[in-house]
Amino acid sequence: MKLPCRVIEDLLPLYHDHVCSPESRAMVEEHLRECGACAKILAEMEEPAESAAINDTAPLKAIGSAWKKSKKQSFLKGTLIAVLVCADLFGAYYGITQWKCIPVSADVLEVTELSQLSDGSIYFNLFVNDNKNLYFSKFTTTEDGSFYITPMHSLFETTRKYDVGGFDQFYVFSQPGGENEDSKYPVIFLSENVTQIYVGPVGEGALVWEEGMELPPASEAYERQLMRGSSAG
Repeated sequence: MKLPCRVIEDLLPLYHDHVCSPESRAMVEEHLRECGACAKILAEMEEPAESAAINDTAPLKAIGSAWKKSKKQSFLKGTLIAVLVCADLFGAYYGITQWKCIPVSADVLEVTELSQLSDGSIYFNLFVNDNKNLYFSKFTTTEDGSFYITPMHSLFETTRKYDVGGFDQFYVFSQPGGENEDSKYPVIFLSENVTQIYVGPVGEGALVWEEGMELPPASEAYERQLMRGSSAG
């Protein structure tokens, strides 16, 4: 029996919600196969429901996406902060113990054995008398022709534990035109514009030698120690 569209329209809500009897459901489906108008009504009933389901999940998806993004940003931010903190700590440590060096005051620098070798080289021994470990010695030539030897140590250098090191060593300087082929040890070759040698901080060092200064000849012992082919000894 073919039911009128009015009856089917009354049954469509029950059919859509799956609460009608099997017999009624069969009659509705039979009618829908032949009636496009009722089928369209059913389709319109289903469409809002699907849209509602999509709209219901959209806020949850948005919240989930925002949470994931926030979590990722927090992780990246935390990682960056950790890296920066580690870099600052390492930089502070390295700066204090390594490259953050300060010049040793000229007051604790002792120059001894200032003399001239047979080849004309200037010789002297420099001792850093502050009981601290020496990090390195810096060489600087200024525009006015001054050559500086500046011992450097870290800002918080430790107490000296050994009796040997750069804090107690000799220096040999070759004046322009000097011959040093027989030297057993490294020689610092002075440029032609150097007229003075200082020890200590640049601008605050103690004068050791200046052009025209007469120096006593080095002892035979130092000649033998420093020169291979010396006639002494």
